[in-house]
Amino acid sequence: MTGSIVTRELKTGRRYYAVWRANGRQKWKAFTRRKDAERYLATVVKAVHDGTYQDVHHLPMTAVFDRWLASSLELRVKQGLLKPSTAKSYRSMLDTHLRPVFGEYRSDRLTHAAVSQWARTMADAIAEGSLAPKYYNNLLNLLHSIVAWARHPAQGYLAHDPLLGQKRLPKPRVERDFLEPHEIEVLLAHAIPPHDTILHLAVFTGLRRGELFALQWGDLDWGGNVEGGRIWVKRSVYQGDVTTPKTEQSTRPVDVTQRTLDQLAAYRAVFPPFDPGYVFRTAKGTPLDPDNWCKRHFLPLLERAGLRKIGLHALRHTYASLLINQGESIKYVSRQLGHAAIQITADLYGHLFRETSIVAMRRLELYMPQGKDLSEGTEAGAMMGRSSRAGARQAV
Repeated sequence: MTGSIVTRELKTGRRYYAVWRANGRQKWKAFTRRKDAERYLATVVKAVHDGTYQDVHHLPMTAVFDRWLASSLELRVKQGLLKPSTAKSYRSMLDTHLRPVFGEYRSDRLTHAAVSQWARTMADAIAEGSLAPKYYNNLLNLLHSIVAWARHPAQGYLAHDPLLGQKRLPKPRVERDFLEPHEIEVLLAHAIPPHDTILHLAVFTGLRRGELFALQWGDLDWGGNVEGGRIWVKRSVYQGDVTTPKTEQSTRPVDVTQRTLDQLAAYRAVFPPFDPGYVFRTAKGTPLDPDNWCKRHFLPLLERAGLRKIGLHALRHTYASLLINQGESIKYVSRQLGHAAIQITADLYGHLFRETSIVAMRRLELYMPQGKDLSEGTEAGAMMGRSSRAGARQAV
């Protein structure tokens, strides 16, 4: 099978049709330029001979998005492969960023050029500081997933890959913002109940904000002694939905001090539990919304306290910095934070561990004898000693 080019004179102008046969049926595709028709026909004929040819059932991309949501995304949620909160986030990203840009394209005409133009627009937003590189990567990953699903023979909405060559941005190495001890004191001094207890737990347990606001009284192990107790992280809240924590390792016990338990006991006396027992609740007993709480209480509190504007997640970094600076092991810090792997902890807080190691070596040096050099007992040691002293005199 070689195919052919058919020329037709129409009222709107000359058209060139690539004509070929596949799957027992004759196929036609129109072009305004003969060169484009020939190039396309050559590609199609090669695919037919190679056995890689695929019929394309073109749809508007907005319909492709809807079908992906209804089948692929919902199926993964029902199978337990995707958290409802994650699916909710994908829908928001799709409707806010992808559908307005690509929704009107016909699926078989979604070109590499269109995607490249979108990527350039995103690059401008990143340069202006209105878009985070990580969020762009999340959008690109989502678009990759949708395109891969649409190209599968079961769907056949695209035969090409318009994302070919689009690369994810490298993760920038950023220093995690956290509060110094004196700033923690200022923050808590300006907080009033119940916000002081919320902030106390955020600073001294390192819980993610979704974990913090999904906490129930039954999750507390009071310990029964002055050594402290534990908080069992079992759930998280995201945009009103209570779900499982972020990862498997996020379901964990977190060691807490007796002082933190005392703070919670005093808070409970003023704000008794309502069914189903959320610690930080509304008047109806439902968990407080983290976004709403941050906007209405946390950000104004920072301003009153004269502190810089930070996100609530910075208090989780604050907790990590406190543990590291008091010499806790990276394994313990990782377990307390509920990271999926120790490497994540090292990547996020490696600079703090390095600073701590420098201080540790300085402390160790205080215990080292200040007498004669241990190497002076040998001829080589004597030579090294004379050389170093000579170098010191020259430096002076």
